[in-house]
Amino acid sequence: MAGGVAGSAAPPGLKRLIPAADTHGYSEREGCVTTIIVIALAFIVATVQLFVSKKPRSGRRTLDLYLLYLLVVGVGLGGLLGGLGHLLFADRVAEQLGWATGSPFQTEVGLFDLAFGVLGICCIWFRGQWWYATAVGWSVFALGAGANHIRDIVEKGSSGSLSAASVLPDLLVPALLIVLFILRWRLEPRTAPLAAKA
Repeated sequence: MAGGVAGSAAPPGLKRLIPAADTHGYSEREGCVTTIIVIALAFIVATVQLFVSKKPRSGRRTLDLYLLYLLVVGVGLGGLLGGLGHLLFADRVAEQLGWATGSPFQTEVGLFDLAFGVLGICCIWFRGQWWYATAVGWSVFALGAGANHIRDIVEKGSSGSLSAASVLPDLLVPALLIVLFILRWRLEPRTAPLAAKA
């Protein structure tokens, strides 16, 4: 079977939901617009919840809501959609990235995206260290993938491809997560340093 779990032959019902690739592929502009819409959606929903909720507004609560929705939408939904793309439309995605088709690595990347998509969605129910682990794991992967896409663009000149369109989400979502977690950490109460043991 060529390319991924299902190759480029998606189930008929799913094919109707996702239009066939055009000749130029997924453009850099489309990738940037999609990323901005997804992040804006996460922040808009967090802001609405912040103002509609009867819970008191605080800096910590505000950061928690923005983090929650960025983890659920940016990592969760983004991971699920990215995973489905690599798994169900492996050859199409590979061509748009400038990769060889039929590679089992498409399946591995798809499963990785899918796994982090599930972790991001689970941030709704699991908090605390779960959020940190999800954010750190996703950020390591996404920043590495972003650097790889940049290297690919520099070496192959593939601007305008899915590789170029992937740079913004790969860099922006982790950057926002890092900034929000640093701000959240700065708001946490500090405890007295532990006394040195003799």
